[in-house]
Amino acid sequence: MMTISQTVTSDHAGDAFDILSSYRRRFVLARVSGAEDAVSIERLATELAAERAETSTHAVTESERKRAEVRLHHVDIPPLAAAGLVRYNPQRGLVSVGDPPLEGDEWLEMPVVEALEAWNER
Repeated sequence: MMTISQTVTSDHAGDAFDILSSYRRRFVLARVSGAEDAVSIERLATELAAERAETSTHAVTESERKRAEVRLHHVDIPPLAAAGLVRYNPQRGLVSVGDPPLEGDEWLEMPVVEALEAWNER
């Protein structure tokens, strides 16, 4: 299992950028980090679709939810799980917080965070 801190110090620094550069991945991290229990991928997909459409979760169509769910399942959650940032049980459709490689303010001192901030300001 590769952690963000290992990725940043290895020859694969681009992997850390890939993991954190996605809005959907940051959304998943924020949502599961604040949850006491595992969050269903269906709920994550509904909330993500609602936020992207700037509407309520009740207004999200089944098609929008399913599209977001498929993308989360196949594209966004696997790299987060591989980095240890989340735990994903695809059989049960549950995502929970993983073992973050860094604690507290250590995230603010990471070169990858500074580089991402610079990238976002371009």
